[in-house]
Amino acid sequence: MKLGCSSVLFNQLDLYGALQHIAWAGYEGAELAILGNHCRHIELITDKAYIDEIKATAKKHGVSLFAIHADVGYINGEHPVKSMVKLCDVAHKLGIPIITMRVKGKSDDKLATEEVFEYIRKLAKEAEKREVTLAIKPHVGASVYNTATLVQMLEEIDSPGLGANIDTLHIFRAREDAAVTVKKLGKRLVHVHLREYPDVADRQNYEATAEEEIAGRGGVDFPKFFKSLKAADYQGAMDLDVIGAFTFPLSKQMGITAESRGYFNRCLQELK
Repeated sequence: MKLGCSSVLFNQLDLYGALQHIAWAGYEGAELAILGNHCRHIELITDKAYIDEIKATAKKHGVSLFAIHADVGYINGEHPVKSMVKLCDVAHKLGIPIITMRVKGKSDDKLATEEVFEYIRKLAKEAEKREVTLAIKPHVGASVYNTATLVQMLEEIDSPGLGANIDTLHIFRAREDAAVTVKKLGKRLVHVHLREYPDVADRQNYEATAEEEIAGRGGVDFPKFFKSLKAADYQGAMDLDVIGAFTFPLSKQMGITAESRGYFNRCLQELK
């Protein structure tokens, strides 16, 4: 298992600064964020000079590029399919094997889910052509929001270009055990988002603060989760993904990143 960090935590910095701070915090690698207007550490550009610059930046800071964290196609000027296909081109040229993304839709709405699955089917076909895998993450309120809907998606869309992401926050909000999710997904699990969440009564509607997403401060049983990943022989990346620290001072963003890394690293050491 490889421990990384999404660059979304350093939205106020450029790519060079974001990767520099991720490296300083001790992570092996990074997940590059392109999330609407919130954070764009990678663009839909395939020019060789641009690709070479990103590779050189990662090499300079000694971090691997584990994944791209995407939310494109929903702002002005971006087509929901064409923009994702272009991002697959970027990932392929960079040698990044995984693009993580959530999908829209509506929970337990059959028509909305069918539309979402058709969208995923189109993207998975394009991703497969480019030797990239889409890792769909569950999200409260969306068509794919828990273990059952992740499994349903994988059963209905059988494609080498499609896999599952476990987002520990959203699995916890669905009142499920992420360790059980690991067993049910098996080899279709291709990426992990590590996120904490407080053990509150109304998990469906409560919006956690960035501080409440700091690892070890909430209700997610990470030691049990890591044991399940080890038992499943999961060899992929696990990226810290804290949302909501966009306006925090850089020192506070770094504190969240470093404290979480320390906690996760200790959990992983105890597996040995």
